Amino acid sequence: MRAERLLRLLLYLQTHGQTTVAQLAEALDISPRTIQRDLEVLSLAGVPIYSIRGRRGGWALLPDYRTRLTGLTPSEVMSVFVGATAHVLADLGLDASSDLAVRKLIASLPEGTRREAEYARQRLLIDHAGWDDRRETPRWLDLCRQALWEELRLAIIYGDGTEPFEVSPLGLVAKARTWYLVAARTDGRLRTYRLSRLTSAELTSEPFTRPPTFDLAAYWAQSQREFQASRPSYLITLKVRDHAIRRFRPTTPMIPTTDGWWLIHTDLESPHEACAAVLSQAGAAIALDPPELITLIHKAADSITKSH
Repeated sequence: MRAERLLRLLLYLQTHGQTTVAQLAEALDISPRTIQRDLEVLSLAGVPIYSIRGRRGGWALLPDYRTRLTGLTPSEVMSVFVGATAHVLADLGLDASSDLAVRKLIASLPEGTRREAEYARQRLLIDHAGWDDRRETPRWLDLCRQALWEELRLAIIYGDGTEPFEVSPLGLVAKARTWYLVAARTDGRLRTYRLSRLTSAELTSEPFTRPPTFDLAAYWAQSQREFQASRPSYLITLKVRDHAIRRFRPTTPMIPTTDGWWLIHTDLESPHEACAAVLSQAGAAIALDPPELITLIHKAADSITKSH
């Protein structure tokens, strides 16, 4: 807490120049006595800060001094200012705050690094949304966030259920354009709930204690690994044209053939998904293995021909 306060004080002086103790106390919502003490701490720590006596006096940093905000490198600066996920911030109602924070951070950077940040922002944009732009309306997002912040249990009805049950919310995750709630059941088991499948949610007055060892990023990474491992696997071998490769995800290096095609091995969830994927390429993908897939494609093609 003190380190954050000192950093705020340092950045304020850096961006506003000479300032009185009273002005600092009002701007940072800290008592004048604490401000005076923090200024002395910064001075003892080697920060080139000095006082100016008299009616127009105050405190200031040496003109050429700029803090490097924990020593951000140019690549780190680019990752911060280019990687914002706009739709997630908009869902949380933080899009305006994010823009303001970015402007403040850029203003507080050293001049050379500030130019690099602006250069990157004007030339790189990462848009995580798909072209169809269909996304779920996070109906219960605000309530879940409130429960998270206040550490209060939620009573929810999920999926096809009809009876509410209580959970302790531990985290919210936005994957692509879908929101998930990570929560603990009353028996301590951790579960992931898709917000769009909540049919009811109510904030209770019952507090809970967050597990001190819980790490949201680690839990989510493990959940993804378990989900991928539990998915059905159907291995197939195809010949595909260049423009059709993007429809499939090769599991081994692709092999070029002499007739201008590519030989690929890929993994889908079922024979019917594989059949639909091959037929959707309108001749730009040919199934080679397994034989049952080839038979399924022939039957489907015959059925399409007869129906048209």
